[in-house]
Amino acid sequence: MRLFDAPHIAYFLGGLVQVLLALILWALWLMGAFAGAYPLPTLPVSPVALHGFLMLYGVFPFFVFGFLATTFPRWMQTAPVARRAYRDAFAVRVAGLVLVYAGLLLGDRAIVLGAVLMALGDARLVAALIGVYRRARKPARQGVWVFTVTLTAEVVGLALYAAALWRGSPIPFAIPIRVGLFVFLLPTLFGVSYRMIPFFTASVLADYKRPPADPRIPPGFLAATSAHALMASLAWRAPLIFLDAAIAAAAWYFLTLWFRRDVVRHGLLLLLYAGYAWLGVGFVLYALGDAGLVAGHPHLGRGPLHALAIGFAMSLIVAMATRVTRGHSGRGLSSDLLSWVALLGIEVAAILRVASDVPMLERLAPYDLSVFAAPIAILALLPWAARYAVMLATTTRPPAP
Repeated sequence: MRLFDAPHIAYFLGGLVQVLLALILWALWLMGAFAGAYPLPTLPVSPVALHGFLMLYGVFPFFVFGFLATTFPRWMQTAPVARRAYRDAFAVRVAGLVLVYAGLLLGDRAIVLGAVLMALGDARLVAALIGVYRRARKPARQGVWVFTVTLTAEVVGLALYAAALWRGSPIPFAIPIRVGLFVFLLPTLFGVSYRMIPFFTASVLADYKRPPADPRIPPGFLAATSAHALMASLAWRAPLIFLDAAIAAAAWYFLTLWFRRDVVRHGLLLLLYAGYAWLGVGFVLYALGDAGLVAGHPHLGRGPLHALAIGFAMSLIVAMATRVTRGHSGRGLSSDLLSWVALLGIEVAAILRVASDVPMLERLAPYDLSVFAAPIAILALLPWAARYAVMLATTTRPPAP
């Protein structure tokens, strides 16, 4: 086992453990809250705010940092990130996350300190990646600087979450959640998709003509999603309808631009496209929810958020982690049954979670559908996570140069 032979090994392993731990904790809470299976403990912070933090800042950064710390130097055509940098960053992040969990018993101050430690660990790795960017030649920097912004936003979001937790703080929890989702996670995953999905497709389909990349597109997407976060915070609902519809249209435009019918014959590629398709779905739901609020009708609650966080982000994470893990462990670049089970389980969980906030379905369903989303995701992810954790922990071939 060579935990720190490459950044993605330790970070992906941390992400696999954390996604199951966070989902199990939330499933247990939902079973107590909605099914009354057992009395619920009193938590030092809001359960909803804690769940959002553990998923958005506890799960996704492991995969995002692991992927970018491995691939970023190759994009920049510079030396890899120093082992000490990502090793220390990983250790501090994990220590902070452990303290967050311990804070459920020790109190909110321990959770605040844990979030601060996580921010410090992530800042260490972001600084190393910015150093990689600064050492690169100018032509290699095109279209890549946006990641230095989005990763910095993740550190800022963690700091804002710690500030929001401080007793008497005027900062609402919605602010760090919006920063994490719309300024960090979505533009980062879109930027990776914009760069890698056409590349992966061209490497598999012999007659595929890769569309020319425009380095202005990822920063433009970052500007649009950041504007969404700002306008939502200011409750500018009417303009949000048009902004969210435009983002959805742009997301689907690129999907149709990249897609070829032969993609369906290649399972690993299809995993990526299936996950990416949720990006447009999520912003359409946001536009519909905005329109409902403006018209005075029931809105879609957190359904659009979960369409993006579960449907888009989690699906894409499964697809990317599958490809990177298989490629860097010397295995064939093909999907397997466990990857498809994981993806389909995530799709079902996303649909159930979105449906639980649709007013008509909410009235018709005998139970809150969101209660079933977390257990289904856990059952689907557990075999995949166990198998790919073994692959990561027993990697015998170093990453290809």
